[in-house]
Parts: sequence; structure tokens; C-alpha cells
Amino acid sequence: MLLSKLAARLETKNWKERIQWARTGPPSHSCSDINFYEDDACLIRYRKAGRGPAIVFLCDGPATLEVYDALFAALKSRFTVIAFEAPGNGFSVPKPGYDFGFQPVNDGVARFLQSVAGGPAILAFSCGGTYAAIDVASRYPELCSHLVAIQVPSWSEEMLWKKRRDPKGIVSTPFLGQILFPRMMKPRAPAWYEHSMADTPAVAHFCTCTAQAFDQGATFALPTMFQNYLSASEAPFEPPLQPTLAIWGEQDQSHVETDKNSSLSLAKDCELVRLEHVGHFPELEDPVGFSKIVGSFARL
Repeated sequence: MLLSKLAARLETKNWKERIQWARTGPPSHSCSDINFYEDDACLIRYRKAGRGPAIVFLCDGPATLEVYDALFAALKSRFTVIAFEAPGNGFSVPKPGYDFGFQPVNDGVARFLQSVAGGPAILAFSCGGTYAAIDVASRYPELCSHLVAIQVPSWSEEMLWKKRRDPKGIVSTPFLGQILFPRMMKPRAPAWYEHSMADTPAVAHFCTCTAQAFDQGATFALPTMFQNYLSASEAPFEPPLQPTLAIWGEQDQSHVETDKNSSLSLAKDCELVRLEHVGHFPELEDPVGFSKIVGSFARL
């Protein structure tokens, strides 16, 4: 654990310059609705548009805010749509002392939601980031009206998925992961999208946006997340009480062996929808269909 915390300090390298670049360089105006939230722990880059009840998305790296145009278009007539990049991912920057542990990260998400969403919101997080929404819903129920758990199983199933994604333990090894993984990110991103998404033109769009983001200095702190955030042997959260919808895209080849029904254990009141035509990013691969599903679920 100590080594993991020490290795996580590498994520704050050149943090002042990175914050300045995020606020003034191309990441600040790649979309018309880019905003920034900053506190003593980090800078968070986010998008916000629309009107109505808030629905909040957490970018699932290496995807960044630039791939969210179609989703915003599908939702913003009925919702205030917010999407953000977690510190260490995209152009959100952790400051020295930032704690990548499970509860500290989620406390930071809660502070962000309090400031930006301004009240109970639909939390529609995806993959491993969904556990942040679950924990926030459980410990800060005033911030969450509904949960949409996208492409995420039970904690124990997630730990098995993590091992399958890192069979040699390179990403999960402190310092080794932080040193080697950044060299692998850009060349391996297209293969990840092709493996995890349905075979549609969206794959090429994701590849182009991600390559451009990496060229501009985007980061993806997967090793640090594996080592610090997704590290507990047992689920570090209590299942929340809010109505919860678990959504799975069946074309995601990285989750072929995952027990998708295990998602029903994530919350006290959970239902499951399995979509045959999309993969790892159901909300981004079929934004219109996702909008209809969520509108019906939340009765909005």
C-alpha cells in the first residue's frame, strides 16, 4: 500500500504547468461548453449544457470529453447534462497530496457534485468509475436521485476483470505500471476500442479524439487506479437505496467472461438491461437509445 501511494505521486508531476495548459490551451476550448472546477486537491475539466434535472457522466478513460457531443445533443433538451474527467485522466489534474484511495476520491467527487450539479442528480457513471457513484449515493444520498450503472459488475467480478486486463501484473505493480503504461497508451488505444466497442463508425471517431488528446498531453492514470482505487479484496461500499438501472452492452469483448447478472447486487433496488447492439460505451455508441432508456427509467 505504501509503494502504491508513493507511485501515485508520479501523477502530480508538472501539475502547475498542466493546470495552466488545461485552462488556456486547446483543452480549454475544444468544445464550446468546457468548464473547470478547482479546489485544494485537484483541477477537474468538465462540460455542462442543457436544462432540467441534472444527469452526470464520468468519462471512462482513455475516452475524453471530446467524444460526448452526440450524447449531449440527445439529452440536453430534457436534462442538464454534465460530464467530467476524473483527476489523473484526460485534462483533469491532481495536485500534490491528492489521495487516489477509494473513499478520498469519492469524497472529491461529492464535492464536485455539490458545486456543479447543485442538488440530487442522476449519476450515470461507467466501468470502474461507477463505484464512485455507488459510494456517493450511499454516503451522500442528497446528491443522487437515481443511479445508472454502465458496464460494471459486482466488486468481486470487477476484480476478476482487472486480472484479465492485466494478466502479467504490469499495470498493477507500483512504479512499473506508472513508468511503462504511458508509453503504451496511444499505440494501444485503437485496439482497446476495437476490442470493446461494437463495430460502428464510432470506433474511428474515438480513436481520432483519443490520439489528439494524447498528443495534447492528456493522461490516463489506469495503473494508479488499479493500485489504489480498485484494490480492496471486498467491496468497500454499502449498496445504496436509490433506484438503480444497470446497463450492459453485449458487444464488449473485454467482458465476455463477466457475470453481468452480478450487477443486480450493486444496489438495493436494481434492474438490469442488456443491449445487444452496443459495447463498452452504451451511452456513447447509441446516445438516442440511451436517452430513451434513461428517460423511461427516471420517468422524465
